[in-house]
Amino acid sequence: MPASASLARSGRAAPLAAGVHGVAIDDDVVLLDEGADAYYCLAAAAGLFSTDAGGVVRAVHDEIAPQLQAAGMIGQGDEPRRAPPRLPRRSIDLWAGPFWPGGRAALRLVGAGLAAERDFRLLPLGGLLERARRRRRPAPSPPGRLEAACVAYAALRPWAPFGGACLQRSYMMLIYLRSLGLDADWVIGVRTWPFAAHCWLQAGDVALDDDHERLAAYTPLMVV
Repeated sequence: MPASASLARSGRAAPLAAGVHGVAIDDDVVLLDEGADAYYCLAAAAGLFSTDAGGVVRAVHDEIAPQLQAAGMIGQGDEPRRAPPRLPRRSIDLWAGPFWPGGRAALRLVGAGLAAERDFRLLPLGGLLERARRRRRPAPSPPGRLEAACVAYAALRPWAPFGGACLQRSYMMLIYLRSLGLDADWVIGVRTWPFAAHCWLQAGDVALDDDHERLAAYTPLMVV
């Protein structure tokens, strides 16, 4: 249902709070509350939200607003936020570079890994995302330099003594890229039935640390 039609039926709508993100997937809606570090899947609830063309929730209708207000998910006004990008349409060939990119690249990777482990130990999800937002670079990265840096990172990553799930892995790579004066979109996507969440980096329509065909199973929920 188009957002305009839903709004006309409801007559009123309220924005999501800062740090709360939502996306409609078919008839369902998935919400992420950064502060609570929690996802909520609302089955058959898409008609209670206004969404944009990509399914991202822009407003909550009055039928469900009281429940979300009680949970602290309703904002006082429209919060500025970046729209998630479309899913990437291609991937980088991460194994196209030299086996050993060099000592400087290795030291950068170790520094990024240590910084990521420190931040994940000290900061909640909302703090991690806010730190990444504050350090975002205003200008887009040159594609050639960005892809070369990703290839070098991929060559070194298997030898690095750092673990973590996709959130920490992509955060570590983001720190590495920013140490080179580069940047990327840090995207969180979700799927339903069964529910799953996943994190990746992309620039434009290019996946930087994952296979774009695997990412096709997810719907972008938010971006840093």
